[in-house]
Amino acid sequence: MEKLAVNEKNFKKSNIEKAANMLSQGKIVAIPTETVYGLAARADKKTAVDKLYSLKGRALDKPFSIALADSGQAVSQYFLTLNPFGYRLIEKFWPGPLTVIYYRRPEGKIGVRIPANFVARNILKQLKTAVYLPSANRSGEKEAVSADEVEEAFKEKIDLIIDGGQSRYKKSSTVIDLTYKPFKILREGVVSERQIASIFIRRRILFVCTGNSCRSPVAEYLLRRYLGKEKKAFLQRYEIISAGIAASERMQPPEYIQKIMKSQEGLDIAGFKANQLTKQMVFSSDYIFTMEDSQKEYIIKQVPSARARVFNLNKFLPFGQRKGIPDPAGKDFTFFETVYNRIKESIVELVDWL
Repeated sequence: MEKLAVNEKNFKKSNIEKAANMLSQGKIVAIPTETVYGLAARADKKTAVDKLYSLKGRALDKPFSIALADSGQAVSQYFLTLNPFGYRLIEKFWPGPLTVIYYRRPEGKIGVRIPANFVARNILKQLKTAVYLPSANRSGEKEAVSADEVEEAFKEKIDLIIDGGQSRYKKSSTVIDLTYKPFKILREGVVSERQIASIFIRRRILFVCTGNSCRSPVAEYLLRRYLGKEKKAFLQRYEIISAGIAASERMQPPEYIQKIMKSQEGLDIAGFKANQLTKQMVFSSDYIFTMEDSQKEYIIKQVPSARARVFNLNKFLPFGQRKGIPDPAGKDFTFFETVYNRIKESIVELVDWL
């Protein structure tokens, strides 16, 4: 068995490459994470997986969770059908000490974690494939939080130990199973149940238009304002954001809109900056409101699983006025006022609906 020191201050790429190469060959490598040390083995190498079960003394009917280098890889390969709450958990706690379990067919369920530890992530990036990464201890025994503790527990039974110093938390990751409704915490570790509950109870509302400089920012600001006036406690229950399908990043609202919002609502929106719509925004939002049907169709085409959560904001207008909320870009002040009034009328009804 070999032991190599690697950390952010003493970063040797050759040691990272060696760890990745040994994993590629089907060997067992102990690596540091921010929680505890883990025993890594390529998930697609049967001989390595069999050895990992033997080292851990773990029953074969108890699957290991996998570890990957980044959350985008996890979502695209395993978690394309999570509910919005699940995506918000990933957004908040990955990379980090949270293991998420969800459905995977035909196997049943799969647990995934994205470690935050600098050394672990670099090894996983170099390897470019999933590894099983259970804690570096025999099942039922104390988890190792240093390379010396790993060496003491396994001696010559593993192939390489990457010494990254003491683990940051010295405590296991939290394991949450999202196949239960609403969720089930199988192990409370670094991330507390209270932290998870705070993500669960706060729904996300997303307004979408074309450029995210006129209509969707107006809707965002008005909903926040009227929720605060009518149902103040609801401001704690909703996160309100906006984006554009063709936004120029950091673009400010037009002068006409700024003037209208200042004079009619007393709101200064000059500091608002446009945001480009991303799939993560769509995945993680409980309610998505567009200004026109074309935007609704675009979102559904990009993320078909969002169909039941996407609405045209004009659904809150009187039946005869449901023609969408037109883009005022390039129009005169009167047109901007008309669009503002239509959005305001929709938002007032939306507040009651919420």
